[in-house]
Amino acid sequence: MEDPQAKAMGLDSQHYREMARKLRGLAREFRFPGAQQELLDLALRYERRADNFDARSVAGSDQDHR
Repeated sequence: MEDPQAKAMGLDSQHYREMARKLRGLAREFRFPGAQQELLDLALRYERRADNFDARSVAGSDQDHR
């Protein structure tokens, strides 16, 4: 049986990855290097947050199978 919390975390990680992708696309449209870098930094933070959601999801499912 699938854990609803793990499923929700998976959706959250997908959302953060999609937002990171959009931020990178937006950064490509900016002319100013400082603004580009700020958006790329934010995208990186979103990717890390998605990684954290995925890690918690895996850790939670590992404990459920014990």
